[in-house]
Amino acid sequence: MKELKLRRPGEVLNEIPDNFYSKKFIPLTKNTFTALRLVDNWKEYESQIEGFENMISQNIGIRLDESIRTSRSSQEGKIERSRLKETVAFWGFPPILPIRMDMQNLSTTMMYGTSTDISFACLSDLDRELVFIMNLHVEESTPEDYWFLLKGEDHEIFNRRHMKLGIRLQDIGKKIKDNIEAARRMREILVDVRNEKTPQWTNSTYHVCIFFMVGASNMIMELSNWNALGAIWDGVNAKNYGLPDCIFNYEPLPPIMNMLFQLERPFFTERLTKALMANQLYLNYLEKGIFQKIKSHDYELYDYFIKYYSYQLENGIPLPSQSLAVKPPTYNKETGEWVKHEFEFPEGPRIHYRELGLTFEEAIGGILFDITQKSQIEKVTRDNIISLGHGLETKYLRPQS
Repeated sequence: MKELKLRRPGEVLNEIPDNFYSKKFIPLTKNTFTALRLVDNWKEYESQIEGFENMISQNIGIRLDESIRTSRSSQEGKIERSRLKETVAFWGFPPILPIRMDMQNLSTTMMYGTSTDISFACLSDLDRELVFIMNLHVEESTPEDYWFLLKGEDHEIFNRRHMKLGIRLQDIGKKIKDNIEAARRMREILVDVRNEKTPQWTNSTYHVCIFFMVGASNMIMELSNWNALGAIWDGVNAKNYGLPDCIFNYEPLPPIMNMLFQLERPFFTERLTKALMANQLYLNYLEKGIFQKIKSHDYELYDYFIKYYSYQLENGIPLPSQSLAVKPPTYNKETGEWVKHEFEFPEGPRIHYRELGLTFEEAIGGILFDITQKSQIEKVTRDNIISLGHGLETKYLRPQS
């Protein structure tokens, strides 16, 4: 671990140019900030930004395909009923949160209804230009279809202009600085695109989720599902910290989500982990297919991921009770400066993969624990593991009930 030392927060922030639009949000994105502190300098991180954007837009289809396969298999009875509660895959709404297969139908319908489209629109951290769009459709609580729009390929759509404002789709974020308003104006263009691509679902509800890459990378690099949901609250409610805008949000917000985001951070996190995972701790995974593609196409980006996951695992994963009690960083709205840069977790036991008899690959391959926020644990052992892996490749460690 000698080579994985963190640089000082102030040193890292001072290196970032002031014209880098997302600079002000970075301390609120714990994993992105930590990854920045692990690299030698800002230029090294900056060189990875485009690769990271390409990695997400080009490889997220692997994740969505697995989510769709797993969901269909559970609906068709191909996963034994008693094993559904031990089988986890990424939800898709957004595709960075895990969900137990026995909870997908009820939770998805409760939050999004029976037929919904969500377009995830990525803004550049540098200048707010639209980078790519990923649209996911859910039908009867199951992910059904998806499509992508890429700035470098779908020129006709990115150059479409808003009927009233005359602004090109790709420039809306640059011209309109309020993220919710920008998402609303994007939606007025994209609803026609959705209807052109999937006319059979023109009557489905339609949401646009606008986000910055610093927020997406923060979520992708988070191993704890509890921390990930806390980060969702932080991103939507960034203004609560004194920041000028959100890091990501829906337009419009589904009604039940609108109510949930008005809760305090711990209550929101607890409610959502209950809806998705029955409050159980799950260590998120990065699919082998994605990992291998990154390694073969961009080894520097692969090394960047390995470095950060290694740091996170060596320091240990906090328990749900610790995630609920975390103290976020502090921003001074008057001065526009961060006065406390780090998330402070309570002292206590952590999860260390070697103590569980796991390899590094298993540790980043998905782990379902029987641990919740109510668990009183002095030491996490292998006996706390319910299953390893994800989706149809899940390895069940307990006898079938």
